[in-house]
Amino acid sequence: MSVRQQKLESRIHRLVSESLLRDVDDPRVRGLATVTQVKVSPDMREARVYISILGDGPPGTAMAGLKSAGSIIQRRVADGVAMKFAPKLSFELDQSLKKQAEILRLIDQTVAETPAPKVSPPPSG
Repeated sequence: MSVRQQKLESRIHRLVSESLLRDVDDPRVRGLATVTQVKVSPDMREARVYISILGDGPPGTAMAGLKSAGSIIQRRVADGVAMKFAPKLSFELDQSLKKQAEILRLIDQTVAETPAPKVSPPPSG
């Protein structure tokens, strides 16, 4: 991956994150939507934006809300990158944070259920 691609990914990550905070006012986007990663194609014409959604509602509903707000987010990115053609954005649901939280919960539960080892007193002598 080129340095130019990495810089563009970082820039898009920041712009989409800002847009989620400021521009997206869709009631379907409940909970916390976070940009976890951006992958730009080698020709820099397309960018996949990975979104993690933590909250109460089903993630599919929130993703539909984000996709409907896609033109607003796309416009912010187009205005924020200094390129002739702004990459076309596509949104993907990233389940990794949810999986990590579940694994940590299971570890905590296992530790809480495991009895503490017996410690024998030191030999006197």
